[in-house]
Amino acid sequence: MKIVGHVLLSLFVVVFAVIIVMKVVGSAHGSHDNGSCTIETSILLNNGMNNVSLLSVMVGLPDSGAYLERRVTGLQKVMIQSKDKADSQDFTDYSWGYNVGLLGEQLQIYNDEGSNKVQWSNIGNSTQPLPLTWYKTTFNAPSGDDPLVLNLGTMGKGEAWVNGQSIGRYWSSFLIPNGNSSQTLYHVPRSFLKPSGNLLLLLEEFGGDPLRITLETVSISRVCGYVTESHLFPVTPRVELMSNRGRLTGQHDRRPKVQLQCPPGKVISKIVFASFGNPSGGCESENPILGSCHSSNTRVVVEGACLGKKLCSISLSNRSFDRDPCPGISKALSVVVECISKDLDDPWSNLI
Repeated sequence: MKIVGHVLLSLFVVVFAVIIVMKVVGSAHGSHDNGSCTIETSILLNNGMNNVSLLSVMVGLPDSGAYLERRVTGLQKVMIQSKDKADSQDFTDYSWGYNVGLLGEQLQIYNDEGSNKVQWSNIGNSTQPLPLTWYKTTFNAPSGDDPLVLNLGTMGKGEAWVNGQSIGRYWSSFLIPNGNSSQTLYHVPRSFLKPSGNLLLLLEEFGGDPLRITLETVSISRVCGYVTESHLFPVTPRVELMSNRGRLTGQHDRRPKVQLQCPPGKVISKIVFASFGNPSGGCESENPILGSCHSSNTRVVVEGACLGKKLCSISLSNRSFDRDPCPGISKALSVVVECISKDLDDPWSNLI
């Protein structure tokens, strides 16, 4: 069987007999550079009536611009090819039924009420990948205030819901050039959770191992900030203070800023790195280093602005650091701080 189209996700052959048997026989997807794709796969057909169903998803389509009517998406050709050419069939011009969305989405089985509308089966200890499958489980919320993430590294591609709220689509099986998954951890806001009995629903498209999904806490002990003179200033409402004479007496600081904030219940306890000049590494580096230009009082300024606080901000300007350490050179400000839990014995607790 040969199918040509754009961003086609999965192909089914549903055989109708006394019992309806569904079998996924192939899938394919386009790419950023080439949105088209083709599936060619062998299939087994029963005598009599056979039903072919296709699940197709188009993403990233433009919604404006010239000649939109010339942008072709969706299925272009569907054929069954046989050794005997007389038995080959071209379905391209057949009348196809059309339905938007999946039945599970229409029933909203990802929330408590909808999940009771369908019959679920226990997967036991099976690790066999099952494409286009809904998975359901419940879990209790971990104690504490640390951020939570769902580790979906053992899954393929799909969407996840927690208590009826979508936490987004995942594609753990998509690998970046170094061979690692593009993303495996997905944030679960604590505001979505109850103390116990939280509902987790997954729609898995490719097939994965749901038994190895984990809910993990993320303890953030370091926070980093990095801005350059080319960064945009913070987007906040402009404040204009007018004197009695109608002249402008003050306005919002429109310079780039490093803005640091610890997780709830923690305060800034240590300045790990601070440099106003041309430091290298930025926040993507575990160990930023000083450049050829560096203001010697950067650490003193940052300590005064940040130590013992939940959050702080430092403007990228010569005025913040008393002088220009190297005139004529484009400046950057890089700061890395450590956060610790705030308690009554913390010497910084009275400063918050």
